[in-house]
Amino acid sequence: MQRRRFLGGMGAVGVVAPAVRAQGQYPSRPIRLVIPFPPGGPTDMMGRLYGERLAALLGQPVVIDNKAGAGGVVGADLVAKSKPDGYTLLLGSSSTQVTGPLLMPQAPYDPAKDFTLFIIGFVPMVISCNPRLPAKTLPEFVALLKANPDKYRYASSGMGSVGHLGAELFKLKAGGLVSLHVPYKGNNPAVQAALSGEVDWLFDTIGTTLGHQQAGKLRYLAVCAKKRTAALPDLPTTAECGLPDVVVSTVNPVGLPAGTPTEVVTIIADATRRIMADHKLQADLRALAIEPVADADAAKSAAYFSAERERWAPIIKASGARME
Repeated sequence: MQRRRFLGGMGAVGVVAPAVRAQGQYPSRPIRLVIPFPPGGPTDMMGRLYGERLAALLGQPVVIDNKAGAGGVVGADLVAKSKPDGYTLLLGSSSTQVTGPLLMPQAPYDPAKDFTLFIIGFVPMVISCNPRLPAKTLPEFVALLKANPDKYRYASSGMGSVGHLGAELFKLKAGGLVSLHVPYKGNNPAVQAALSGEVDWLFDTIGTTLGHQQAGKLRYLAVCAKKRTAALPDLPTTAECGLPDVVVSTVNPVGLPAGTPTEVVTIIADATRRIMADHKLQADLRALAIEPVADADAAKSAAYFSAERERWAPIIKASGARME
């Protein structure tokens, strides 16, 4: 119900009476916000919330353009190669800025050099399974996988997605578990596969799966974070379950192509700070276990993603995962 309220349809986010008109001539026409995943997933939810408010602040429509493929790399590459004029933005993720490029022998863009990024939210992942499985807790689930190597399969939103690599990290840190990865084209198909029993478990976000968990169609085992989330205070963390290194979040940045004029970057940064500082938006996001970030700091965002690439590179190598 929460997700339906937030998404509300619309491919182009309409203009509310603008609170701020940007300086000079920018923007003088609609802005395209590329979301590199199918509609309905956590990045899409975040992008639509952001786009609606950006339209209100800048006084121009923000057109949502879902360009899915290759764990988000297709849409991110489109933005990286677009004209750097502020009219094509990316609502990226850890897949587009960290894991996707690391999985490719020759990534089509440089995630560090080809964008100016502002992190706007952290979304911790949750480990869940189909309730027909006998495991009720994460330790029981680990024991089940160990006792039945290669019997159980897991879904993700695509090769190179955070759900994919998070699951590989979990398998590695839990003692080398064996479980087949089944990639899908987006979060919703992956979740549906877990609901139907086509696969047995998955890594995904609370916002994407909460309704199914509440209906008893998915069983949550642990949140992949250092501390419990306010959205589900009774759900233990992976650290509490004996896996302190299994800390996995998808991190959403707003991105502009490298070379965008400084004055345009400043306008987007200022608008982003105002959007993410809104108390109602923050409360709505936290209800979905999304932690908002309101500083729109490009240097801090770049440093975060650089550290994440260093963290994930050896994990990807150890897993043997790759994406052509």
